[in-house]
Amino acid sequence: MEERNQQRTHVFAINSSVEFLNVVRELLQEEGYAVTTTNYVPDTFEGIAALHPDVLVVDVAVGQQAGWELLERLHQGAETRGIPVVVISTDPQLLDRARDQAARYGQHRYLEKPFAFDALLAAVRELTGEP
Repeated sequence: MEERNQQRTHVFAINSSVEFLNVVRELLQEEGYAVTTTNYVPDTFEGIAALHPDVLVVDVAVGQQAGWELLERLHQGAETRGIPVVVISTDPQLLDRARDQAARYGQHRYLEKPFAFDALLAAVRELTGEP
């Protein structure tokens, strides 16, 4: 059983909403993913670097720099630069900004909240190369 858990695709979700994180965790775990969730805290980057997940789910929010700062640190860190990211936001202009900076942050996937869980699942599967 332990060996099977180690082989599961690992998704790391970062969001300021505990409720959102709980829903994402439950839904992705039901689909067989290993899931780590956290709020934006000072050691978020270190946790990502240590766990090196297969994909991240990062929220960029109006009036908050935490999501952008995290994307910047991920891009600058040699050990985290290649981790694919699903960038989510309630603001389509922020998603456009992230798309415009794709050359800087990497070719990620973008979802506007609210979104259907199937859209998140499809983005995760696409980024991890799963069928």
